[in-house]
Amino acid sequence: MTGLQEIAEGLAARLRRSVAIDDLETRLLAHTAHEEPVDRFRIDSVMLRRPRSEPSVTSYARALGIATATGPVRVPANPELGSLARVCVPVRCQGTLLGYLWLFDQPTALSDRELRQADEAARAAGEVLFRERLLDDLRRAAERELLRDVLNPADEIRRHAVGRLVADHGVAPDARVRAVAVVLDPGPGAASAVEIDLALQRARRRLAPVRAFSMATSGTGGVLLLAQPVLPERAALRAEADGVRAELAARLPSSAIWIGLGPERDSLRESVDTYRAALEATRVARLVPSLGPTAFADELGVYGLLARLPLDALGPDAIPAGLRRLLGDERSRVLVQTLEAYLDAGCDPTATAAALVIHRTTLYYRLGRIAEHTGLDLRDGNDRLSLHLGLKLARLLGL
Repeated sequence: MTGLQEIAEGLAARLRRSVAIDDLETRLLAHTAHEEPVDRFRIDSVMLRRPRSEPSVTSYARALGIATATGPVRVPANPELGSLARVCVPVRCQGTLLGYLWLFDQPTALSDRELRQADEAARAAGEVLFRERLLDDLRRAAERELLRDVLNPADEIRRHAVGRLVADHGVAPDARVRAVAVVLDPGPGAASAVEIDLALQRARRRLAPVRAFSMATSGTGGVLLLAQPVLPERAALRAEADGVRAELAARLPSSAIWIGLGPERDSLRESVDTYRAALEATRVARLVPSLGPTAFADELGVYGLLARLPLDALGPDAIPAGLRRLLGDERSRVLVQTLEAYLDAGCDPTATAAALVIHRTTLYYRLGRIAEHTGLDLRDGNDRLSLHLGLKLARLLGL
C-alpha cells in the first residue's frame, strides 16, 4: 500500500519540487527534500511539525478558498507574511476534506500538466488519509470501550480492561495513572460532546509520548486518562488543563467549564479512584469560585474532606444555628466576608485587616458584631472550628 511519504516523494521526483502534506490542523504529515529556496513557514513546518507564526500561510490561503476548492489553488507570495508563492491542492476523498498538499510556485510557475499531476497525487493522498481515518476510528472506538471499562466500579470488568490495555494497546504494565475530568455547564444549542472529544484528542497529541486515552462521557463531560510509568509534572498538567479549558471556552463561549485533576495512582486498576477524585474536584470548584476553574483533587484542602460527606443528607442543620442566622441576613454579607478572612488567616488581625484593606479598629468592631449575631466566642477554639467548618460547608451546600 502506497503511503503519504511515497506519494510526496513520487510527485517531487516528477516535478523536481519539494512537496509537503498537512492535515487540517496544519500538522505536517509528509515532506520531501528541498532544492529550491524556502520560507520560514516551511522551515517551521518541517522543524516543529506545524507553523509557528500566526497569521500563518494556511490562514492566508483559507481566505483564498482552499477549504472549499476541489482542485489546485494558487496562493500568491505575501511579503507581509514573508511567504513565497505556493500552490495548495486540497486533499479529499469522497468529497471530504482531509488535508492539504503544498508546492512552491516559484521560481517558475507550475504548468497545467504539473498541476494535474499534483491533483492526482492529492487524490491518492486522500485515499490514504481516508483509510487511516477509518482505522483510527476503529482503534479509537476500541480504546473508548476499554476506557469505560477501566473506570467501571466492578473489579472484574476493570481487571479484564487492564489486561487488554497492556496486551493489545501498548500500555506499560507498571504504568501509573492520573485522570483529568472536564465538566461543562453548556449554553443553549452547544454541541459540547463533539467539542470535548476533539479538545481531549488534541491534548493527547500534545502530551505525547505519554500514553493517554480520552472520551466525552456525555454532552457535558469528558475524561482524559494518562497511563505511563512516569507522568508529567503538575505544572505541565495544569498548563495542559488550562489549555483545554481555554480551547473549549473559545469554541463554546456560552458554557461554564471546570477541570479537575485526580491524584496519581500506582496502577491501571486504580483508574476509577483517580477519576472519582477528579470529578469531585470539578464539583468543589463549581461551588467554591476562589479555587479557580482548574483544580487538583489533592489541593482542595478542607473542601476535599467535606466533599466526601453525604452533603445531600446533611442539609442546612449541619451548620451552627448562629452562623445560619448570619448567613441568612442580607445585611450581614460584609460580616460573613470578614469572618471567613479572619479564620482563613489563622485569626491574625494584622493579616486580616491587610487582606480586607480595612483598619484594625474596623476589624475588631466587625468581629464584635459577628459574636453578637452568632452567639459564639471567637476566642474559643471549638467555636472557631465550628464557624470555620460551617462556612466551608455552607459553600458546598450552596448557602
